[in-house]
Amino acid sequence: MAHSTASPPTRARKTTRRAKARLLAAGIVGAVTVGMMAATPAMAEPEQPDLQATTTSAAAAEKTYERYVFASFHGGDDGGRNGEQIWLSASKGNDPLNWYELNYDEGTSVSQPILQTVNPPQGQQGLRDPSLIRSADGEKFFLLATDLKTYQDGQSWSYRQSKGSRNLVVYESDDLVNWSEPRFVKVEDDHAGNVWAPEAFYDAKNEQYIVFWASNLYPDANIDTRNTSQISYNRIRVATTKDFVTFSQPTTWINLDRSTGRQGWGMIDSTMIATDDRVYRLTKDENGFRVLLQYIDSLDDLYDTWGPQDTQPYAVNKNPITPLTESPNAWTMVGNPNGSSKWQIPGLTGGNLEGPLVFKDNAEDMWYVFIDYASGGGYVAWRSDSMDKAPNEWEYLGQSWCNTTGLSSTCNARSETSPYWSLPVSPRHGSVLPVTLEEWETIMSHYNSPVHVEASVVTADGSPVEDGAWVNEVPKLEVDWTDFNDTGISPTWLRLVEGHNGGARVVSNETISSGITQGMTVPVNAVEGTNWAQLEYRDASLGGDAVMLWTEDVSYKLDTTRPRIDITVDGGNLGIEASDPAPANGAENSGLASCEFRIDDGEWADCAPASELAPAILDRTVSVRATDNAGNESTATSIVEGTGFDVTVDVTTRCVGAKVMQVVTVGNDENVPVSATVTSPYGSKPAPMIASGKSRTHVFNTRAEAMPAGVVVVSMTATVDGEEYTVEESVEYAAASCR
Repeated sequence: MAHSTASPPTRARKTTRRAKARLLAAGIVGAVTVGMMAATPAMAEPEQPDLQATTTSAAAAEKTYERYVFASFHGGDDGGRNGEQIWLSASKGNDPLNWYELNYDEGTSVSQPILQTVNPPQGQQGLRDPSLIRSADGEKFFLLATDLKTYQDGQSWSYRQSKGSRNLVVYESDDLVNWSEPRFVKVEDDHAGNVWAPEAFYDAKNEQYIVFWASNLYPDANIDTRNTSQISYNRIRVATTKDFVTFSQPTTWINLDRSTGRQGWGMIDSTMIATDDRVYRLTKDENGFRVLLQYIDSLDDLYDTWGPQDTQPYAVNKNPITPLTESPNAWTMVGNPNGSSKWQIPGLTGGNLEGPLVFKDNAEDMWYVFIDYASGGGYVAWRSDSMDKAPNEWEYLGQSWCNTTGLSSTCNARSETSPYWSLPVSPRHGSVLPVTLEEWETIMSHYNSPVHVEASVVTADGSPVEDGAWVNEVPKLEVDWTDFNDTGISPTWLRLVEGHNGGARVVSNETISSGITQGMTVPVNAVEGTNWAQLEYRDASLGGDAVMLWTEDVSYKLDTTRPRIDITVDGGNLGIEASDPAPANGAENSGLASCEFRIDDGEWADCAPASELAPAILDRTVSVRATDNAGNESTATSIVEGTGFDVTVDVTTRCVGAKVMQVVTVGNDENVPVSATVTSPYGSKPAPMIASGKSRTHVFNTRAEAMPAGVVVVSMTATVDGEEYTVEESVEYAAASCR
């Protein structure tokens, strides 16, 4: 909840919205005053659950969340007449950084709030700081908001904190589409000067909601005579409820007077999230305009207070200010409260950061924190793979919005290398809630929403590729869309946006404006290594080119290089090495996925750098196959020579009647009998079994005076250890002459 005197934020615009407005008539429902609240003390320290309890019950936790919704307002002085009402945005797919703003006036680029208290006028005719929570059973939604209108009200922030509304505003819905009339609940008596930024957190074991907000408290309850130039300071106040109708008496949860050099600084804008083992709380410290992070290890400490006990008559200002400490109570600071325990925009000196929201990624262990940069245009974003990291260790994502006209080159983005992403148009203090696919589709179908275009990576044959997966051929982008509002039109045009190996974002100079059909494919400019792609597009139903839209970015990795295989045989030692060579551009490769080998037709086994080969009589074939993570496969073979039989073959000649006679002698040095068939160019002679240690001689008559050089082939058969082997040996012989 802003109360800075800095110049109002610049109205930032984005690229993704539209939806059919349904503004429900909102009448004041009988306000529940403090005196009507339940007698149960708000801070009676009920028995606390283990940290299995989270913001929702088991029934709600069983739902599968695949999308998000984002409730926010558009500012006060900067938001115009309708700014301080409730806008709703829906995520593009399951992407927490890309959003469709909803509720467009049909055929225009102008969106409208989904909830408002202007017509008919209700409360202070403003709704700020919306907080969405799912009910304990998972079937209902509550939206809490601040009852405040600052646009052209002629009042100062001091006035708004001393004579402001003591109501919080409650809406209920079963589907995020059909909302109840607003319920204005007076949760503070007239000692309070305001009720700002109400939020709720579900206490599962005690089956109740803890509701908290910021209020200035004053010694007297006479609002009419209150001096608006002598304001108090904001405490975080807390009450409990089971139904958001009847609330317990509020007490002070955080009581830190942070005023220095001026009055009115305290602590505001608390929000909480539960992980498996901790509950985390983010709170704005108005001294320094920073957001702090704390945690507790047990829900036993959920109601633990921070700061001096707050009793009547309420103190207006303390001197000196209440200091920050790392462990003020069970709520332990993450990081140094005077240094690292704050989110900071790089390079920014000063600036008003407030209205934090926090949520977990639906698909991975990643947490997001969006903080309202009230001095300059709405939310900025950070993310971390752990809630335990000090805020200055979170990844800064930037502040993203786009003009509603022109091309994507006019948009601000996280960096020159990032895909285009966009928060809703100048969102101010709000909340993000994970929802199911069915809930998201209901929202998109009800409100006038953009055509939802999805780009997915497919192979050349149309097979889907998982996001971030390796491929071994250049893929394509397949284009599909859902027209939730049944306009019957396709996207007006498409433009390819890509990134390669962390390099600068590349926006195509070409647009596709004809032949746009469901399931069409768009070629990409892939390189070896890491690639991402998205499509920029326009929806003709949103005022032509007036609203810029992008698909959620998709990524893939390309590796077309086959693995390398090296086989070495040294005597009885076999060595096999496989590797995945880096591509020519030096980019990341996919890495070796598997390497297997086998001997002849044996079973495949994992490769080993060195293994022993037992001696064998016959030659053997070593086969190796290696595959990388992109699916490239290489094969290689090597012949390992066998020992054969221990047999000698001697070829000699002699002359008989001037004719050359070829003499072949086979000697058996094996320890088993061997049969041998000798084949010469001059005939073939089978030999009966040659006993161990014996030999047999065969004579071939060449019937010529001269014999050219040639080869004698000896085929030998023997039974060794019950196995019959046949070995063939070739013996070269020299020329001979009897002239």
